[in-house]
Amino acid sequence: MKVRLILLAPLLFTLSCLGKSAKWYKGNTHAHTTLCGHADSSPSVVAQWYHDNGYHFAILSEHNKFIDPKTVKLKGEVRKDFLLLPGEEVTGRKTVHSTAMNVNRLVPWNFDHQHRSKIIQKHVDETIKAGGTTILNHPNFGWAVQAKDMLPVKKLYLFELYNGHPSVHNFGDHRHPSTEELWDDLLTQGMTIYGVGSDDAHHFADWKPNKSNPGRGWVMVQSEELSSDAITNAMKRGDFYASSGVMLKKAVRGVKSIEVEVDEKATDEELASPILIGRKVKEGKEGYLIEFIGPKGKVIESSSETKASCPVNLPYLRCKVTKRVKKDNGDLLEYYAWVQPVFTDGREKKIEE
Repeated sequence: MKVRLILLAPLLFTLSCLGKSAKWYKGNTHAHTTLCGHADSSPSVVAQWYHDNGYHFAILSEHNKFIDPKTVKLKGEVRKDFLLLPGEEVTGRKTVHSTAMNVNRLVPWNFDHQHRSKIIQKHVDETIKAGGTTILNHPNFGWAVQAKDMLPVKKLYLFELYNGHPSVHNFGDHRHPSTEELWDDLLTQGMTIYGVGSDDAHHFADWKPNKSNPGRGWVMVQSEELSSDAITNAMKRGDFYASSGVMLKKAVRGVKSIEVEVDEKATDEELASPILIGRKVKEGKEGYLIEFIGPKGKVIESSSETKASCPVNLPYLRCKVTKRVKKDNGDLLEYYAWVQPVFTDGREKKIEE
């Protein structure tokens, strides 16, 4: 059965910390087309889906192929607040994949080395040469990438914390850490890195839970304008949150505190989607849970309200918002929003330098 999902167009909230013109833009950094040989829709159809479903930007991140956004034609009147960023999924050796975001040409992918950290570094270096920024993709896919592989890499500031593909193991298993545990390990060891949400969509014509459909993971980026450079730079600064369903009215990463507020209406609209994939859990109270998390993944403060704040007095502090829902069949599912960490030890200055 073909399902057409019309998502709520995200509200654009002005936040004082970036100036009066700063707004939230919804985007996806990882999607595939028929050019890869195992997806079901053309670049134009894929771009059209994101345009028609309320996204403000998308990257057609094809495996080792560069798709010039100028060659992708949309039907009808194209919204002025929709943008295709140029990109590529650099599909490298030893199952190391990365999105080359905002590049101006094809990025090479054939480099191999016995150490995965060297392969990742090559992705980063070649992407920078092509004018872009690297997002390391789905580290738990094939259990390919560990913290020890990422930690030595220079100028790697983004990785996929949540990927909506059903085969990437976001939440780990009894032998492997979740991507969130991996994130805290890296942050605790002093790395400056932010967590991205994407859907890694391949299937736009066949809608099933076991298919990699669009609309399952995204980022909300806070930027003063909608342009390829502005969106890329905002993400490198951590001015965004990742989501698998939860929407926020407020996500303020201040120097001295983090403040969040849930957008309940927008979240309900998203969770009404028939294609969102929540995480099934065995127990827990229905409703919202806001957690402020510090080094080693320790929860510093938590709240069951829909808004909360917490002072930043540790090397770093991040925030996670959970919505727990019991379905009609009795399943208990969780959906999330992850707010990027605030650092007090000066490590983020390396990005500016």
